[in-house]
Amino acid sequence: MHSQAVDTDPSAEAQSRRRRDRIFAVLALAAAVFLVLRAVRKDDGVLERNREFGARFIARQDPYFDPARGHRVHGPYPPSYVLVTAPLALVPEPLARGAWAVLQIAALASCFVLVQRWLSRGWPECAPHASVIFALALLLASRFLLRDMAGGGGNILYAVLALWGIEFALRDRNVIGGGLLALSLVLKPNLAPLVLFLVCRRRWRALGATTALALVLFAAPALWYGVENYARLAVRWIGDVAQFAQAAELNDARAIPDGFPLADTSMNQSLREALWRAMAADMAAWIARLATIGITLVACLTAVRARGERAATVALTLFLPVSLLISPISWKAHHVVLLGLFVVLIAEVWASRRRWVGIPLVVYYVTCVLLSEELVGKAMKNTLQEISVVTLGALALFALGVALVFVLTRARQDAGGAA
Repeated sequence: MHSQAVDTDPSAEAQSRRRRDRIFAVLALAAAVFLVLRAVRKDDGVLERNREFGARFIARQDPYFDPARGHRVHGPYPPSYVLVTAPLALVPEPLARGAWAVLQIAALASCFVLVQRWLSRGWPECAPHASVIFALALLLASRFLLRDMAGGGGNILYAVLALWGIEFALRDRNVIGGGLLALSLVLKPNLAPLVLFLVCRRRWRALGATTALALVLFAAPALWYGVENYARLAVRWIGDVAQFAQAAELNDARAIPDGFPLADTSMNQSLREALWRAMAADMAAWIARLATIGITLVACLTAVRARGERAATVALTLFLPVSLLISPISWKAHHVVLLGLFVVLIAEVWASRRRWVGIPLVVYYVTCVLLSEELVGKAMKNTLQEISVVTLGALALFALGVALVFVLTRARQDAGGAA
């Protein structure tokens, strides 16, 4: 009798998981419908400015200059951003909002498929529980995801494109991998540090494909806009980005190019602006530059030294907080890109019961996600922004990931030595 009960346990457990996954699927579908309807009903946000940007480009006007506002907008975005904003401008606004929201939902679904791949290779014991791990990761990213989808920012879409690009590149499918990564970067270059992962892992063909296809995609809008005029836009954008990156007085309109945000609020959670809020401008600028070099070097060294599937996957996701920390602009909605890092950290807690990984995730959720304006009020929310809680959270996650890669790599080396 006892033997018979044991024999049926695996089947019962599998049935239980299937029921659980069906419940998660229904909840996911309901959430997707809610998010799409919420996005369609919104009548402002960045999507409106994106469509105006695309419409001016289609009319062969300066896409950055907004005549209604009397100044340039969207300065940080490359002129190749029209690859996505021009199509949105060609359809009615409700259709554009709905289609953009559906694309973001599709990106999340695609991200779940990628997560299943990661887990099956690195954490096979977690693979049957991929839906739970992904749901927990979404919970950690929920505040940022809601902000991103409501305004139409598309950050989750760009992140998933880039991560799939890396995935294909690591499987020697260099053209499709390079194409996806290049598309992400020419739409929004914030995730450019991910390219360094290809360098660290010596994926030279994928790096070459990414570079070549990025140049093609970046130049493609010139076919409509005109080569000379588009080149003028590109040169001005490169100069403005360089000026903005080198600025020290972040609230001085004379130092900040037209179309770039002044540091007149505490919403920007980049490391540079967090330091600017805490100390003298010149000192903050120098420390930010040194921190940028240091964080990038640590991420690269970690990726080079990572051994084993688990360590390599964690090392890849470390470049997500790096992209947030070293970028001069890092709104809270941008932090939705941490979803990939959340997945691998949760998987490690699930598989190895590492409390020193799990406890910081709980602290992060409470401080960076749960303490929203709805819970603590506007005054406290502003205080949390001013002390750069979200920035500190990203920095802590980065340090946690680096430590985890070291532990995983050391364990693999010790196991190899013992064998």
